[in-house]
Amino acid sequence: MPAESISQREWFVVRSKPRKEDCAVRHLTRRGIEVFFPRILEPVGFGNAWATVPLFPGYLFVEIALHRDFHQVIWTPGVKAFVAFGEIPTAIQPAVVDFLREQGGAEGVIRPMQRFHVGDRVRIKRGPFAGLMGIIEKPCPERGRIRVLMDFLRQGTTVDVPVAAIGLM
Repeated sequence: MPAESISQREWFVVRSKPRKEDCAVRHLTRRGIEVFFPRILEPVGFGNAWATVPLFPGYLFVEIALHRDFHQVIWTPGVKAFVAFGEIPTAIQPAVVDFLREQGGAEGVIRPMQRFHVGDRVRIKRGPFAGLMGIIEKPCPERGRIRVLMDFLRQGTTVDVPVAAIGLM
């Protein structure tokens, strides 16, 4: 095997111990390993609170030369194993990591694409208006809420409801 292929860095997926992703990232970084741990912003509960959570809970990406860095990664606190198909860890295409990084922007947090657009007909799934139908008047994704125009008691009424309480018809 040529020397340059042994020292060539590739992206691999690493499984962390349960809820130890941040620990693994911190220790891998201290060891000089390039780590990517994608996160996503998602609504929490029924209110308008948002939380940053792992995109792939229990998994992170490391860019390493496998032959050189395998033991350094596998013995890192918080790391459980490499993802492998067979006995040898399987490298992934760099385009996967590039795409996820691009989606995360400068903050490194992926924001879900806006599913609802002005004029969409929706049904309220939860809360005091559950079962009622309306039309999206104004999406407010930064607040986790959507303004819906509803025919309520034969009068056009606008209400702000959480994104998680809405379903497309």
